[in-house]
Amino acid sequence: MRRARRPLAGLTAAERLARVLYTSIGPTAVVFCLLSLGSFLSQVWGPRPIPAILVWALVFGLPVALGVLSRRASLALLRRIALAEGVVFLGILVFWLVFRATPLPAAADIPWALTFTGVPVLAVGVATRDRAGWAYLVVACTLSGLVRAATTTNPRPILVGLEDAVYSMLLVGVFLGLMMAARRNAVRVDAATVATRADIAVAAAGVARSRERVAIVALVHDSVISTLLMAGRGGIPAASLAEHSANTLVRLDAVRDRDPGTLVSGPDLTLRLEALAAQITPDAVVSSDLDGHSAVTAAAATALLGAVGEALRNSRVAAGGGRDRSVTRSVTARMFGAGIRITVRDDGVGFDPASVPAERLGIARSIVDRMRRIPGGAATVWSRPGAGAEVVVSWSPEAAAAAVPGAPGAPGFQGSAGAPGTAVTPAPVPLLVTLPRSLAAVLLAVFTAVHLLLAFGDPGPAAGRPLTAAGLLLIVVAAAWLLVVVPDPIPRRAPVAVILLATAGAALASAAVAPVSAQPFAHWPFGAVTLLLVLLATRGRPGPAWVGYGLLAAVGLGWALLNGLTVAVGLDLVIRHAATLLAGAVFAVGLTRSTRALDVLNRERAVSIAAAASDVAALTERESELARVNALARPTLERLAGGEDLDPPLRFECLIVEATLRDAIRARTLFVEPVITAARAARLRGVDVTLLDDSGGRPPEALGAVAGIIAGQLDLLDSGRLTARLLPPGRDDVASLVIDSTGNRMLTVSPVGVLRTP
Repeated sequence: MRRARRPLAGLTAAERLARVLYTSIGPTAVVFCLLSLGSFLSQVWGPRPIPAILVWALVFGLPVALGVLSRRASLALLRRIALAEGVVFLGILVFWLVFRATPLPAAADIPWALTFTGVPVLAVGVATRDRAGWAYLVVACTLSGLVRAATTTNPRPILVGLEDAVYSMLLVGVFLGLMMAARRNAVRVDAATVATRADIAVAAAGVARSRERVAIVALVHDSVISTLLMAGRGGIPAASLAEHSANTLVRLDAVRDRDPGTLVSGPDLTLRLEALAAQITPDAVVSSDLDGHSAVTAAAATALLGAVGEALRNSRVAAGGGRDRSVTRSVTARMFGAGIRITVRDDGVGFDPASVPAERLGIARSIVDRMRRIPGGAATVWSRPGAGAEVVVSWSPEAAAAAVPGAPGAPGFQGSAGAPGTAVTPAPVPLLVTLPRSLAAVLLAVFTAVHLLLAFGDPGPAAGRPLTAAGLLLIVVAAAWLLVVVPDPIPRRAPVAVILLATAGAALASAAVAPVSAQPFAHWPFGAVTLLLVLLATRGRPGPAWVGYGLLAAVGLGWALLNGLTVAVGLDLVIRHAATLLAGAVFAVGLTRSTRALDVLNRERAVSIAAAASDVAALTERESELARVNALARPTLERLAGGEDLDPPLRFECLIVEATLRDAIRARTLFVEPVITAARAARLRGVDVTLLDDSGGRPPEALGAVAGIIAGQLDLLDSGRLTARLLPPGRDDVASLVIDSTGNRMLTVSPVGVLRTP
């Protein structure tokens, strides 16, 4: 359903995830901005630093803007900002290659922009499809590797550029893969939510129909049938019978207005309108300013929703004029004094209301009369050929109070109608990012290959290689344990093994590094372990991940102190990785909060959808049942209420009508033509007819044939008794007939509709 502006409560799981990702990009950008500040100030190019400062502010300002605007701005605007960030970053890399492809000072030969590669890649990944995100990753990391090769003072620049490129692809690719896995998960949640809501609506509608049926059956049994039996058996004074019949008619008319004191809040009514519009015309734009201070009675809410539903159905069927014509539809709910007014508009072909035939009941009965039957309700229908149509339905507590003394008003509402008794089971929202097994295996292979290159592509002294190999082995084992062995959700003790193996591997590999090393990635273990800690955090264990980071910091400090270096040097080894882990932790926390909020929202929407489906189904079932009861019994009840003489023909007619009503109650599935007509005719001839239904609401496939057989047997009888029964499912036969006329006999009907004698 299209919405001009949709609040956060109306977002899908995929849209909420996009906002979470944009939010996490903001603080990550701030951290990397601070980390790159020193490099930037030392690498400002040209005699006029203002343009460089502006570019630096832009490349960091855009992702910060994403974080600030992520909750309120439209997703279209956020997407444009993210794509702009991607373009600006590529422009910076191209600028370095074209204008600054010269070695930087040995102590600061890493361009400041390269510390920031992950932020624009993730921004573009959120804003685009999977393939575009991966393509941008490859382009950005390749360019960053070329820039690194062009600016390094290392005698082997190609190797340095290659190592930089593949490490960036691995590090940023992990985040990108996690993000895309979360997005696929969100899409599955949305699909499951749609399916579950449909199931909820069907279940709620079934419960509502059953409830209405039971209520009306009770009314028919307690009032209508008892009145007809009293009349048919005689012995009741005419005045008493007339009064009893009149009261029965009043009770029939009052069925539509049950539970007048229950109130439905404005926000709940809005949710029901959205669910109704989504079911009938998903392209309709729904807008509402109804708040918690507005409310309508349950009867009024049912009438409003029923009228709006009929208006939308009419628009869907007729607004296009029978042609493939684009039609814009809107549903607007507004406060109307202390009441509510709902307007349904379309710009379709329109019609002339005066030319609508009287037998077309959609407008007259389903919209206008429906609202007029509700105290305080009103409806108007406007249309003109070629000018679209407008239906306005409203309810006012003041008008309701004037029409029905003592009717409740809207103030003081504390609850909603809902659908009590309906089992609401919305689609579960997983809290974790689960990597597909195939992606986890690929990630492990790439992780191992990249760190083999970093560890041995430009090896240090031969004496330290065994320690390097041992450290790499422990880190790879920790990665394999985390990616392949540990299930989701991660068991409580599993992070301990990952952290201990990884930090031990970092300590061993670091021990082989000299205090002054020419290797550009001499301290690769710190990045490798940080990457594993990110995976821990995003898989639901951020606490242990930060504990592991603390141990990693201890390894860095220990290495520095053992080599006679300062504490600052040790901290510098790990502080740069804090931003990476922070990005993963922010993403994990945001995802957890978002999914919990989405879970609550799904449950609330499930209740509203169930309520809306219950309202529509209850109204439909109620009117259907009442129409049948009125068609069968009202003429006779009105004759009795009018004091007509209770002569034998009228008494007999009362008994016939009472028996027909019992058929409708006891043999609902068999209450079809030609059985109805044949049973009435047989009773008029003096045949005692009993119809029973034990099918449990699951009629046989050959119901038409069964009905024809029963009607045919009834037509053959002039006296005696016939009992026809639908059998429970699973029997060899689907129906049985016991006939007691000139003799007793029993017939059965096979599942294919063949009459046979047992």
